[in-house]
Amino acid sequence: MSDSKQKFNYPLFRRVMAMVKPYRSTFWFTVTLTVILAPLQVMRPKLVEVMVDKYIAIGDVHGMVLIACMIFGVLVLIMAACTPDPGGGGGTTTPPNNAPVAVASASPTIGDAPLTVNFDSSGSLPGLGTGLTYSWDFGDGSAAGSGITTSHTYVDPGTYTASLTMTNSEGSSTSSPITITANVDPNPKFYVRSNGSTGSACGPKANPCSTITEAQTNAAANDVHTIRVAGGTYGPLTLASDMTIDGGWEQNFSDFGVGEITAIQGSGTAPAVTISGVSNSVLNRVTALGLQRTSGNAVGILVDGASNNVDIRESSVTGGVGPSATGILVTGTSNVDIVKTTVNSGTTTGTGSSAYGVRVIGM
Repeated sequence: MSDSKQKFNYPLFRRVMAMVKPYRSTFWFTVTLTVILAPLQVMRPKLVEVMVDKYIAIGDVHGMVLIACMIFGVLVLIMAACTPDPGGGGGTTTPPNNAPVAVASASPTIGDAPLTVNFDSSGSLPGLGTGLTYSWDFGDGSAAGSGITTSHTYVDPGTYTASLTMTNSEGSSTSSPITITANVDPNPKFYVRSNGSTGSACGPKANPCSTITEAQTNAAANDVHTIRVAGGTYGPLTLASDMTIDGGWEQNFSDFGVGEITAIQGSGTAPAVTISGVSNSVLNRVTALGLQRTSGNAVGILVDGASNNVDIRESSVTGGVGPSATGILVTGTSNVDIVKTTVNSGTTTGTGSSAYGVRVIGM
């Protein structure tokens, strides 16, 4: 037998409550009257018997007056319960409103700028009119949004008030305001996405660069030291000092993506990442891949030039295909911390050539 359990229709309940709202006093008066009269109805036969025997049959005037007052009081309650609330037209009845009822929510409502906020109209009532539209006022002077859900990025720090207005042929409704707070980021960042833009203006969250190299150049010019990189494939990188390259971000940079891999590939003549004469830099959550070399050794990451205080964290490094295939090559007096990182040598070619995971020369 199929399960025929009836689920509670919450949207229908809300619509019914919206329709009785103009009669709310009457509604609660009626409920109260019902609660009072229900037990009296059960006790009615006994009450009648008592009133007849104790008051009417013996001619008790005071008792009969008391009974008359009780009946009059009940009649007054019934008349009050049957009288609708006065409307704005001098006592006329206000009919239920068929306009929509707008309800809006947002997440997150506080964070560092640039702050991307997702808006949702769940809980709203469409009303009984036609031609329903949604208009989102983000409170920052930008163009209005539309749709049942939408998102918006607050580029500049500040406090903003957002709201939703729903309109149909019967009228409109504006939601309660939502306060959005975009704070000044204590650690400003630039952003990279493979389909981003180019030029000196790229880098902010609203206009990410398409390459890590250009984002790094623009970040250094703007005193920014952290670059968030979305999943994708990028060309060879020469890491700069005082720079953190943080990979594995979702395409909208809202969080780390489980399936988002930031792959930095080398070329026929260069490693995937070169760290030369660099200090105080971090390479985090990236996949560095050496390719088939046409010249030079097949190195994934090269650390040289007395680089120091450099970290490679939670990454994967693979050397290329060619002579002396090496995952990470450290030369001279350079030093690097390799933390929670998988290192593979790659594929070595050539007579007498060896393969190395991590190789240190000249220490």
